Amino acid sequence: MKTNTKKVLRKSMLIQRKEMKDEDVEKHSKEIISKLTDLEVFKESSNIMIYLSFRNEVDTYKLMDYCLNVGKKVIVPFCIEEERKIIPSEIKNPENELILNHFGYKEPDSSHLREVKIEDIDLVIVPGVVFDKQGNRIGFGGGYYDRFLKKLKDTTMTIAICYDYQIVERVPVNEFDMPVKSIITEKRIIRTSMV
Repeated sequence: MKTNTKKVLRKSMLIQRKEMKDEDVEKHSKEIISKLTDLEVFKESSNIMIYLSFRNEVDTYKLMDYCLNVGKKVIVPFCIEEERKIIPSEIKNPENELILNHFGYKEPDSSHLREVKIEDIDLVIVPGVVFDKQGNRIGFGGGYYDRFLKKLKDTTMTIAICYDYQIVERVPVNEFDMPVKSIITEKRIIRTSMV
């Protein structure tokens, strides 16, 4: 039952996100990134893991550039499909070090992999399709981020960035799902019960 509900929520939200106008994606992304970069936890974080946006997700490429320009270490996910595992990899030059994978999104070229110890990550910017105010999330269904978030230190901050319409009353959860500590939309910052 829960899996079906998740699938329905995911599908309807992905359709809504796909229909967004480019100018709305750009405008809301700027608003969300501005809220994020104003946070004290962001300013104090040296090693920041950022997902690589695609298909109208909140645009993270300008955030990566900003982080690199102010001297932060930028870490991006490299996915091992067979193991449904994320390897955090430092990226120094996104333009030259990222390639398009067979799923249609960018990831580090394997020749540029610079694995970062999970315990060295200060802040993780988490993607997702649907969220609730308790920090629960629905991703793309592979469980990559749930497995990864489970390995983080308790002190590592996890922040999801999404559009306000992606927040619903309640996300169905199971024992494998890992909530985030905070959510930022273009309209608000939600500090979840995980903080």
